[in-house]
Amino acid sequence: MLAYIISSAFSGWISDFVFVFLLIMLILGWDMVLVRMVSSPIREISKAAQRMADLDFSQPCKLNTKDELQTLGDNLNTTATNLQHALAQRKELTDTLSHELKTPLGVIRAYAEGLKDAVPDKQIVYSQVIVEETEKMAGMINALLDLSSLEVGAATMKMEKFDFVELVETVAGREYVDTTSEPFRLSYSLPDESVYVVADQNRLRQVLHNFMGNAKKFVSKNGNIHIEVSILESLMQFSIYNDGPHLTDDVWIKFHRDKSEINRNGSGLGLAISAQILSMHKSEYGIHNKENGAEFYFMLPITE
Repeated sequence: MLAYIISSAFSGWISDFVFVFLLIMLILGWDMVLVRMVSSPIREISKAAQRMADLDFSQPCKLNTKDELQTLGDNLNTTATNLQHALAQRKELTDTLSHELKTPLGVIRAYAEGLKDAVPDKQIVYSQVIVEETEKMAGMINALLDLSSLEVGAATMKMEKFDFVELVETVAGREYVDTTSEPFRLSYSLPDESVYVVADQNRLRQVLHNFMGNAKKFVSKNGNIHIEVSILESLMQFSIYNDGPHLTDDVWIKFHRDKSEINRNGSGLGLAISAQILSMHKSEYGIHNKENGAEFYFMLPITE
């Protein structure tokens, strides 16, 4: 229409020439606009996607179109960042797991070779060591599979209403009643009435066993362990304190273990699993270092 209007100002063959010339210029101009607005961004997105397919995350997708294509490019960059992080985590996990399994496998091989020439009494000892190391490996692998299923969402939460105080008393009884010979003093402060929460009872039992087991493992000789359930408005707070070393947030990391002889047989996965379970419950949790020890805690909403 624009070419026709302009060419109508001329007459004869000049009008036809101007019309065709303007029409060609308008088509070429519109084509350049489309190339700039659509084709170039799509090519940039395609190149970025190809780099991602080749696991090359060195160059982000750079667009400044202020439209849906830029949103697509930004989402592609976010995907690349997350994928790079996931690959780094997988490598770290593989390296750590290889290191963790190297020691028990070496012990099993050494004692298995020793069985060939060992006297009967030694054979019993060597066999027991092999069984213990195998159980340690099995426990580590099962814990790792449990953590992985929680992280990827394969393990679902079975939410139900239950008395949290009763659960604490049950777990504490199993952890501490049968270990009265241990050199520590146990105290507790629990509400007289029931405190109901809605959560996965089996998973919270797992968290309590981890917290209480760690407190028993790391409490200083003749030290104190104190369990408390308190009410903070509409929230219930569980806390367990033990005299002993101060801690950092690194305890929540997979395979984190201190260098003490006490924890040489631990998998370093218990607290990582506990953190994942509490995160899935949207629970606030953490550590408070106190003068003579450390306190683990978490909170859950109270239900009627």
